[in-house]
Amino acid sequence: MSSLSMNLRNWKGGSSTVHLDTIPDVCPMCHSAIQPIDPEWAFLNEGYYDGVERVLRCPSRFCQRLFIARYGRRTNGNYYHLVGCYPTEILDCVFSPELKAISPDYCDIYNEAHKAEQLQLLLVCGPGYRKALEFLIKDYVSRLHPLPEEKEKIEKMPLMACIKDYVTDSRIKNTAERAAWLGNDETHYVRKWEDKDLKDLKKFILLTCHWIESEELTKDAVATMPEGKK
Repeated sequence: MSSLSMNLRNWKGGSSTVHLDTIPDVCPMCHSAIQPIDPEWAFLNEGYYDGVERVLRCPSRFCQRLFIARYGRRTNGNYYHLVGCYPTEILDCVFSPELKAISPDYCDIYNEAHKAEQLQLLLVCGPGYRKALEFLIKDYVSRLHPLPEEKEKIEKMPLMACIKDYVTDSRIKNTAERAAWLGNDETHYVRKWEDKDLKDLKKFILLTCHWIESEELTKDAVATMPEGKK
């Protein structure tokens, strides 16, 4: 990104020279790396929003869409920093076929929490990630215990009890337990893990996914070669 100086008008018709710290280099709609086309539509807003708004256009022939780069005042002077580009289209997370087969609900719930996080809805995305984890673990262990009475028991169990009683792989158990601890912090009034945050929760959830996928891939690979050649 590079800086830019511009002479802009405000709503009264007056003009000021402003200094913008960066020029957006990623389209918020198609997420391509770009050098945006500038139609030279910009406005110095000194009312409700004290900042600069620039209309830009994506040069990709597959996109070509307009978006607004919004800048906020850095100091009392005429220096502004890029706050964000709007509107934005949030990309879904990509999940492996193995994970989709084990828990399609986990994939859907995680994506909704991911979208909430990208929209800065930080008070609700944490509980969403926690819910995704519970669906992942219960769908995973239900596949290992397919009897109806066992599945019904799993469905009604608290998440931590389910992990302790039904997850036997030590790698999955270790990461899932820690994800559950941090997930509970996102839903409870008082936090126990003050030094951990959303990034740590997501890290342990993704590690849990990794070990579940590894277990599934290993079983499938071994099944293709059940015995050695003689």
